[in-house]
Amino acid sequence: MAEIDWSAKDMRDVFFDRVYDLACEDERIVFLSADHGAFSLEKFKKDFPDRYINTTIAEQNTIGLAAGLALSGKIVYVYGIASFVSLRVLEQISIDLAAMNLPVNIVSVGAGFTYSTDGPTHQGIQDLPAVMTVPNLSVYNSSDPFSTRAFAEIAVTEPGAKYIRIEKGSLNTLFKDMSHNYAEGVARVRDGADLVIVSSGAILHEAIKAAELLQNETGLKVGVLDLYRPKPLPIKRLISLLIDAERIVTLEEGLMSGGLGQNIGSCLLENKIFRPFLRIGIDDCFCFESGERDWMRAQYGLNAEQISKKLIIWLSKD
Repeated sequence: MAEIDWSAKDMRDVFFDRVYDLACEDERIVFLSADHGAFSLEKFKKDFPDRYINTTIAEQNTIGLAAGLALSGKIVYVYGIASFVSLRVLEQISIDLAAMNLPVNIVSVGAGFTYSTDGPTHQGIQDLPAVMTVPNLSVYNSSDPFSTRAFAEIAVTEPGAKYIRIEKGSLNTLFKDMSHNYAEGVARVRDGADLVIVSSGAILHEAIKAAELLQNETGLKVGVLDLYRPKPLPIKRLISLLIDAERIVTLEEGLMSGGLGQNIGSCLLENKIFRPFLRIGIDDCFCFESGERDWMRAQYGLNAEQISKKLIIWLSKD
């Protein structure tokens, strides 16, 4: 059998192919789609028509239905675009799912500027800050094919409600395989302690490119951490990976208010880790432009070259 080229596969197919395999083994698995598709879902719809429900564009009702199914013993996946399965249904997530600790897995696609060609309503730049305020809800943000596949399994093996971000399109591999212990919540994907960038999701790949540019320009050893489980924050593991860092930077393709950088900064202060610290992301604003993801990132200073330049300016102020 030919070896799979994971970096060539759409991350939605990676995730849903694994969901299909799991559904073959476990009849409790039910899939709800808020009128949003993916190529690999066609096989699930065909082979398990009684376990696939298109709830149409009615996300609040979808969460209520998911709660009812979970209470009847089902393991539920709910799939939709990031902004619509977070902000639009935040009250339902909180009350119907998290408060009752139900095994419902919200599968969110369209992080950051993925769907910005469809306008500001489709941007996934507020979902992480929003869902991270919900008690009892675990949040995962996949950054490569293996973490994407692993989170499809965690949805079944770990109890409680979860918000799982997956990507549209392909991503390069960061982990060798699925043997990584994803319960750790964070991993080092690039060595270096003169400056360490902490990021999550697809924007992590820009962090790695920026680290290479910065190291070539300055000679500093620049490390990168993948915080693939932003909530609950893996405090002990995160601290162990940052304790030797001379400078710490956070990078997110979303609003910084209430986001990764703010949470990590608070964690460092509370644990008396005092280092030069910089947050890079989107300021407190609405992004009314529409365009392809790379173009949108460039408008907000979030491509590798811009990130590297920001860091050089920041370092010059030491």
